Amino acid sequence: MDLKKIKSLVELLHHSRLTALELSEDGDSLRLERHVPGAAGAAIAQAAADSAGRSAGAEPATPAANIAPAKPPGAAMPVVPFHVVKASMQGILHLTPAPNEAAFVGIGDQVQAGQVICVIEAMKMFNTIETEAAGRVVAILAEAGAEVKQGQPLFHIE
Repeated sequence: MDLKKIKSLVELLHHSRLTALELSEDGDSLRLERHVPGAAGAAIAQAAADSAGRSAGAEPATPAANIAPAKPPGAAMPVVPFHVVKASMQGILHLTPAPNEAAFVGIGDQVQAGQVICVIEAMKMFNTIETEAAGRVVAILAEAGAEVKQGQPLFHIE
């Protein structure tokens, strides 16, 4: 997970009503939490990375991050306050309808159920991906041109 992506997730968390965000990618996992006025606890940022993927003595991605192991697989996960749009197939993700055109959606955009929000190219066929929920796009979890796997989270809709 690169620093640019982590910074964009921190920014997303800061400007949304979310209190926590958790992401697993390529063996790395990241959990960000923020303090909500009136709620117990302090702001916490935790990052756990597979030690095989890090060089010896690597610094944490953000200075305030505390390195801690990810939650055990059997641990109960909190209810997610947003709808997750997942890839319906493996292929190349396209966030725009054509090169040099505006993206289908961006962070902060309002979407309607059934609205096309991206395209996945598989075997030279372009397959539209629609959101099943209406709301606001709060996260785009994959980059344009990236190869995505079936079931991979692509967007969070609040």
